[in-house]
Amino acid sequence: MWPKFINRIHIRSNSPMDPKFKINIFNGIALAISVNLVNPYFAKFAERLGANAYQIASLNSLPAFFSLFALIPGAIFLDVLGNKQKNTALLMLFHKIFYLLIAFVPLVKTVSQPWLFIILIAIMNLPGSIYTMGYQSSIADIFSPSERGQAMSLRNKFSDMFRLIITFSSGILLSIPKDSNNIIKMYQFFFIVSFVVGLVEVYTFNKFSEEPLRLLITFKKEKKGTKSINFSAIKKTLKESLQFIIQNKNFKKFMLASILFHFGWQMGWPLFNIYTITKLGATEAWLSALSIAGGLASILTATRWAKFADRYGYTLTAFIATFGMSITPFLYVLSDSLAMLVLFNIVIGFSITGTVLVLFNLLLETTPTQNRTTIIAIYNTIIALSATITPIIGVWIMNFTSLETSLIITGIFRFIGCFAFLIISGSLIKRKKSYY
Repeated sequence: MWPKFINRIHIRSNSPMDPKFKINIFNGIALAISVNLVNPYFAKFAERLGANAYQIASLNSLPAFFSLFALIPGAIFLDVLGNKQKNTALLMLFHKIFYLLIAFVPLVKTVSQPWLFIILIAIMNLPGSIYTMGYQSSIADIFSPSERGQAMSLRNKFSDMFRLIITFSSGILLSIPKDSNNIIKMYQFFFIVSFVVGLVEVYTFNKFSEEPLRLLITFKKEKKGTKSINFSAIKKTLKESLQFIIQNKNFKKFMLASILFHFGWQMGWPLFNIYTITKLGATEAWLSALSIAGGLASILTATRWAKFADRYGYTLTAFIATFGMSITPFLYVLSDSLAMLVLFNIVIGFSITGTVLVLFNLLLETTPTQNRTTIIAIYNTIIALSATITPIIGVWIMNFTSLETSLIITGIFRFIGCFAFLIISGSLIKRKKSYY
């Protein structure tokens, strides 16, 4: 049932036909196609609709603000109220519907199109942030700690291959129309295709039901056979999750280092878009080239990051990966042409791949099996709070000083978080944990 190139994968310590690895890879491919057909061009699409600098920053901050109200209730929904995996798939489907809605934004003439687009992206993040948590928690249930690094690196490797293909193809297609109106029509077509491919992502995720999940919590049944919410279970879950966060030293160390790094990471999001699009004048074709450069680095290093982490530990790996991301703002300042920025994006893609993989695995390693989704939700809520504020701070600093100065300040904040992983996280991960 799987494509031949996937069936030929040999997975360490598992049969080459191990279904759960293949499902995870194919699900990642569907996600990569759906997301990368449109997401790399969000800022450019907003600009073509007439967005200004603060509206471009709102593309980062407003979705994070909306997720503040969704993460913890969503985690309770996943952890306590029924089958976690089926609920995750339902939210995944709801998330994909927004791609279809966004396709009609250019047809609306009665309201500000940039703000309508930004608001839809923000609301879209409500089911998106919850289903991402559900996926993370489900992966922790499906794959053992020894399998996770290999499972996620393989998923990332093949996802990046398709991300590269899709980004290259979409960049070429978006460069064919010669006027902005036709380019916007091409965007509308892409959003519809993203919705269709998103349905494939939902379908492949549902196939995990063939695998034995260890955390399937069912509704409490009443005598009449109806389903009711068990409020005592919700209260117990929240209480235990907060106690763990407050009392567990390893998790607190990880969370502190992660918050410090995310502050600088998120501050740079709108600044990079503004520098690339406004100062260097990037078109969709150049944005595609930038994404491809980072994608090539991701493909070449996806599995190597996992092997390095297995050999030398996640703490050292986190320091190296985040160090590479800390120099990113300085690379932007040094870039006086789009061609130079494309070359720098190879280093940037290498660092992002390692950072995403390591932070994900560190999060799973430092959370227990019990109430994992709720604990992840509280952590993600804190990260989302930072993401709500820091992009606006980045633009404010830019307006108060200059674009180059704001990028340098962003890099300094990233270095603070980077060294926090080295200093604070010295005893963060122990190879064998009592959680499992």
